[in-house]
Order: sequence, then structure tokens, then C-alpha cells
Amino acid sequence: MRVREGCEGEFRATWLETARAAALLPGCAGQTLLRDPDDPHTHLIMADWADRASLEAFRRSPERAELSARLETFRAFAHQRVLETVAHLPAPPTEER
Repeated sequence: MRVREGCEGEFRATWLETARAAALLPGCAGQTLLRDPDDPHTHLIMADWADRASLEAFRRSPERAELSARLETFRAFAHQRVLETVAHLPAPPTEER
């Protein structure tokens, strides 16, 4: 997602509010916002869902429409893709490193 110039701070604050609301929905496993350090207008939103059915239910929900509308005002450009986790390896606890 490319955020309109001058809107980055307000976008991040609004994203945080919408992510907190989405985290309360059934099947939501987490939300992450990433920013390109070389281009502060470029962000990647990652939303993790328990399964594809939970994601599809969210995509059809009125909650999604409402949450997305709150971010729409900040978008200069965006595109969406659904990716599936192939593997995930968490880091060991700090005391084991």
C-alpha cells in the first residue's frame, strides 16, 4: 500500500485502531504493519487468520467494509493478495540462544 504524502502518521494511528478491532474478530490470529525504510510512504499490512474460511468470512463481513473504509482515505495505491503459510519457524526462547 502506498500512503498519500503527509498522511503517514495519521494512517499508522488509524491502522492501529482498525487492527485492534480486527483482532477481536473470530479467526483473527494477528495483524502486522511493515514500512519500507527507504520509502516511508510504502507499507505492507499483514493479517493472519486461523484458516481460509475465517478469512473469507471476514472479507464478506460488514466489519471489513467499515474497517477498510477508515483506511481508504490514506491510500494513494494498494493491491491485495492472499498468501498461505508454507512453514513458520519461531525463534527459540532467549535463554536458549
